[in-house]
Amino acid sequence: MTVVLRIVADYNQIKAFDELFDGTIPEGLGIFTPTQIDFPKQITFGKNVFINHNFTAMSVGGIEFGDNVQIGPHVTIVTDNHDLDNRYVLKCKSVVIGNNVWIGAGVNIMPGVHVGDNAVIAGGAVVTKDVPANTVVGGNPAKIIREL
Repeated sequence: MTVVLRIVADYNQIKAFDELFDGTIPEGLGIFTPTQIDFPKQITFGKNVFINHNFTAMSVGGIEFGDNVQIGPHVTIVTDNHDLDNRYVLKCKSVVIGNNVWIGAGVNIMPGVHVGDNAVIAGGAVVTKDVPANTVVGGNPAKIIREL
């Protein structure tokens, strides 16, 4: 299922949000298109979340966005992976994005990652492990660049 929402404003978009995400629209939510979200009811949004174009969420394991999250273009968040012994089995782990997080363009966040409050993820990073609060991470795999 593909979600096509722009800055949420009119009645049709509000109705679509209710049907897709099974909840009310949080204050200040903006999602630019195109966007691909496979299990929208597994996502929760805080206030003032902005998601730029070409966002992909493989969200069967659940994604939680805190307040004041900014997501750049071409970001992917994945919550599932195949079992190494039986590739027909999916293993799901939730992704949690804290408050006041900035995720740069082209970032990939893998299953089970928790991003701490006030963190910044540099463009192009591949995040495979938790990101501590108040840090800047970048690279592949992402490592701490500096503390804020």
